[in-house]
Amino acid sequence: MGIISRSADLYYTYKFLRLLTTQWKDTEAYSLGIIDETGKVLIRPSQFTTSEQKDAYSFFNRLVFNIKRLLQKVPGGGSKIASYAAALYLLKEELGISDSHIEMILKKMEVDIDTSVMESVSSWYILGNNSLAPGTYTLTQNITLPKTGEMNARSGTRVIVDEGTMPVGHVFNEPIYKVKHVQTKQEIYISAMDLIR
Repeated sequence: MGIISRSADLYYTYKFLRLLTTQWKDTEAYSLGIIDETGKVLIRPSQFTTSEQKDAYSFFNRLVFNIKRLLQKVPGGGSKIASYAAALYLLKEELGISDSHIEMILKKMEVDIDTSVMESVSSWYILGNNSLAPGTYTLTQNITLPKTGEMNARSGTRVIVDEGTMPVGHVFNEPIYKVKHVQTKQEIYISAMDLIR
């Protein structure tokens, strides 16, 4: 019973982090018009007319959305939830488990693992010691800023990688780095797949 309970815990933790790190516009609730692009509720559950709406804004989803809204208001609340890979890094560190254990349980639970997270990025700007080559890079996706949680480092904006920037951790062999966002001058957590030159 213990392994089943731990597997269920991991499944729901993964599901929680996945929904927590999904942009508002990429949620089913947004596409159904239940929430707007900032997560504000436009249609109350008492006004739902379809089961699709009820599924998209279930009790679990409401819980995650409420926590997400709170994190956006708390200084430092989004510090490790900068990208999907960074969220998996948080899961790994909090539960103290290995990548292979996470992968095994998620496969047994038939959870669709984002393969781009599991594939190691071998770009020319990752040096032999796994540090990032110093310079200025462009973000390929929106990243939550750690200090305020209210803004995003938008896709297309720039980050600075200092000399000797080493990974702060790994998820599925994907290094997670802390870099400086040029526009906001805040540090953010990214993976190499979040960057282009």
